Amino acid sequence: MNYSTYSNEELVSIIQSGDEAAYDQLFRNLAPITLHEAEMYRGKMDTYGTEDFLQEGNIVAWEIISRGNFKGGKFSTYFGAAIRNRLIRIWRDYNLKNLVCIGESEDCRGNITRILVESDYAKEYRIKKAEQQKRWYEKKKASQPPKQKNPPMTKEERSRKIMAYQKEYYAAHPDKLEERREKNRIAEKARRERKKAERLAALATQA
Repeated sequence: MNYSTYSNEELVSIIQSGDEAAYDQLFRNLAPITLHEAEMYRGKMDTYGTEDFLQEGNIVAWEIISRGNFKGGKFSTYFGAAIRNRLIRIWRDYNLKNLVCIGESEDCRGNITRILVESDYAKEYRIKKAEQQKRWYEKKKASQPPKQKNPPMTKEERSRKIMAYQKEYYAAHPDKLEERREKNRIAEKARRERKKAERLAALATQA
C-alpha cells in the first residue's frame, strides 16, 4: 500500500491500529527532522555517522508509538523534541566516556602519541553533579532529626545481653547446644591432660 500521501498523524493512527507497514513511510518523513537536530553533532563523535543518527530517530519514533506517549497534536513537533533530548543524552554520555585529543607528539622513531584530556563538558557535568549531590545530602540531613546516641553499656549489661541472646538461640537450636557442650568437654579433657603432662615433666626435671 502506498502511504506517501498520508500525514504523520494518519500514519501513527494506522500503525496503532496494527498495520506496522506504515512505519517505513513515517521514518522517511521524520528523517529530515532527525538530520536537522543531529547537524550540530556531526563529526564530533567518532562512533556516530548519518546512518547512526537516522537509526536513533527511528528508535525514538517507534518508542513514542509503542508506549502510547503521543496523545494528539502535530507528531513532527513531538518527535522533534524527543529526538533532540535523545541526542543531548547521547552527546553527554559520549563526552563522559571518551577523552578529547588536544594534540599529537612524534618521537625520533616516528611514533605518534596523542594527548588526551577530559572534555570541558565532562568536567562541568561532574562538578554540577557533585554540587547537586552535596545539596541533596545537606537537605536530607537537615530534614532528619539528630540521632540519639545510646549510652555505652557497662560490662555487666553487655554480659547479660550476651547471655540472654545465647539462651534464646540455644532454646531454638537444642542440637547446637549439645554440640557446644561436647566441644567444651573435649576442650576440658585436653586441658587436664596438658596440665598432667606439665606436672609430670616438672617432676622428671626435679628428679
